[in-house]
Amino acid sequence: MAMNEWIWKEAMLDTDFALKLGEVNKFTALEAYIPKMIQKLYIHRYVYENEILVPRSTKDQIDNLISLDQAQIVDAETLLYNSSRAFIYQQTIHQLEKTDSLTRPEGKNWGEVISIAYAFASGIPFLLSDESDLQALLDDELNSGTDKDIQVVRLGDFIMGMKDKGFPRKDAYLIWCCAHRHHIEWAKNIFHKDMWVR
Repeated sequence: MAMNEWIWKEAMLDTDFALKLGEVNKFTALEAYIPKMIQKLYIHRYVYENEILVPRSTKDQIDNLISLDQAQIVDAETLLYNSSRAFIYQQTIHQLEKTDSLTRPEGKNWGEVISIAYAFASGIPFLLSDESDLQALLDDELNSGTDKDIQVVRLGDFIMGMKDKGFPRKDAYLIWCCAHRHHIEWAKNIFHKDMWVR
């Protein structure tokens, strides 16, 4: 694979994924690797304004990607030009709200719900999220086995993408370990034995 080819053409960014990449202090992981692996990144305005707050450096990196036109803030307003997409967005939100009785507007799971709804309505095929059960939820509730399905890109997938693209192992290791700092021995073991064996 050539270095200028992206692995994922378009992807929606979920809060947990952004915050995990933002855990790295030695370099700006979001800025360094998102543009090399994803052609265009989308962030829902609600997630950007209400969920990606600290560390501030995470939001700064997203702002830099936006200024370089490598990321874009989106919301229901950006769908107004297409009434069918706006309708699908609202219907998808309602459908996903029903899957978890604890989901509340501007509360638990809200950023994830509206990010998924936006991706589904807009045809964005990938969602950067490290939620372990999210792919099963998408398959049960939205995906129908077509090229319009949403695929979850978890942090492990991102690390394997870094490996496939020939990026430095030490950077991938740092991203993985920082994201799993509360289970560091497990993270080191998985990385060295399963993900990126020397």
